[in-house]
Amino acid sequence: MASFLSNLFKLTTGTMIAQVVGILLIPVVTRIYSPEFFGVAQLFLSIAAVLVVISSLSYHYVIMLPEKDEDSMNVFVLCIVCILGTSTVAGAIFIGFADWFGALFEMPLIADYLIWLPIFVAFSGLFVILNGWLSRKVRYGVLSRGIVMNSVSTRVFQIGGGLITVSPLGLILGSVVGLTLAVLFMLQGLKEDITLLKTVSTRRIRELAVRYREFPLYGNTASLANSMSWELPAFMLAYFFSPTILGYYALAMMAVRLPMTMVGTAISQVFYQKASEEKNLTGGVQTVVQEVHTRLIAVGIFPFILFIILAEDLFTFVFGADWLTAGTYARILAPWLFAVFIVSPITTLFGVLERQKAFLLFEVMTLCAWVVVFSVGGSSGNPLLTLSLFSIGGMLMWGVRSAYLIRESGAGYRGSVLSLTRHLLLSILVSLPLVLAAFLELPFFLLLGIAGISTVAYYLLIFFTDTLVRSEVMGMIQGLIPPEHIDWMKRLGLFR
Repeated sequence: MASFLSNLFKLTTGTMIAQVVGILLIPVVTRIYSPEFFGVAQLFLSIAAVLVVISSLSYHYVIMLPEKDEDSMNVFVLCIVCILGTSTVAGAIFIGFADWFGALFEMPLIADYLIWLPIFVAFSGLFVILNGWLSRKVRYGVLSRGIVMNSVSTRVFQIGGGLITVSPLGLILGSVVGLTLAVLFMLQGLKEDITLLKTVSTRRIRELAVRYREFPLYGNTASLANSMSWELPAFMLAYFFSPTILGYYALAMMAVRLPMTMVGTAISQVFYQKASEEKNLTGGVQTVVQEVHTRLIAVGIFPFILFIILAEDLFTFVFGADWLTAGTYARILAPWLFAVFIVSPITTLFGVLERQKAFLLFEVMTLCAWVVVFSVGGSSGNPLLTLSLFSIGGMLMWGVRSAYLIRESGAGYRGSVLSLTRHLLLSILVSLPLVLAAFLELPFFLLLGIAGISTVAYYLLIFFTDTLVRSEVMGMIQGLIPPEHIDWMKRLGLFR
């Protein structure tokens, strides 16, 4: 656990900036583009997301694992070759059969924008492997700034494109340009490693590809199933309902997943590095799993409780009255997304413990469950029922996944169960004034003030009752503030 929160702080500093700027600019975007255009852009991104997952054949997970940097660089080059090949083939298929795909999803507009798909897939794949390399080298500053550039430039170009002409092209092209600029910036983080390219050879790449063959054989199939399970709602909503319904869902997911994914990805990257390091040193990972998972629950549960209470008011105020339905969707999806937030970082254990077969099984089970859920819900013609079934099923599926990983790590269930029970009850207790205020329909700004006070109260309780969190936080403060300025903190006993 040593330096885990310190590394996490370095990485989340940039991601928090990206999160804040991205969220501040989304209301501008929603006032330019209609829900229908959001739906078209979401379908494009969902198709791309599935292709990105398989673009490196899951060899990007291997970058962190070898003991020697020379082997990691060979894997890095292997990933680049796979990405370029995948994006070329995908481009030929989706551009050549663009009209057919438009008819398949009952969204003819998408055919006009699939020409940008291979470019987006290629740069998304490069972004992923650069994340892996920079995390291995513990260059979280460069990685953090790259994430900021991606988020900010995407929103800026989407707004600029919308001011020129309002169409899905502005949303799609903004995503392409933002990602491209981020990749070009992050490549600067490899300057110190240029000499490692001399160690790259066809023979060594082939040896490593065979050594880690279970990643493409099982991990890649599992990753594809995982991506499909994430993107299937977009495909099914487009098929059963309309681009407008898909647009509401897209904004609901964007608003919740933007901060959750940025912070969650940062946690996953640091956790993956620490878990790999602990496994190499001690042969086990139970300590880091116990400490990280229980504290993810403690830190993450309260914002989701607040969000469930305020979702509809927040969406109406921030994004405009036309997006009230998106707030309803977000409230329904919040419990499932909380389960994802607290479990997804430790899913990197599938790679650390080399449990690719189990990863594949879980992903296939999840994908099959979603097919059933959306077939039943979509046939009913009720999007609220469909998303409710999806959220309940999601909590169950991620709960089972969490139980398996905790067992395999040897960490034990007791700490996680106690942490969830304790902090759920604490969150409900602290949020009671906000529930009462919302019931009385007090003005929105007053609700925000009560939410802010409740948040401060909750995290102060966590700070003073969790010794590990307190020691890590104060350790970071000690590293940032001159010793003579923190004597009063020592006198208060904060550093004990």
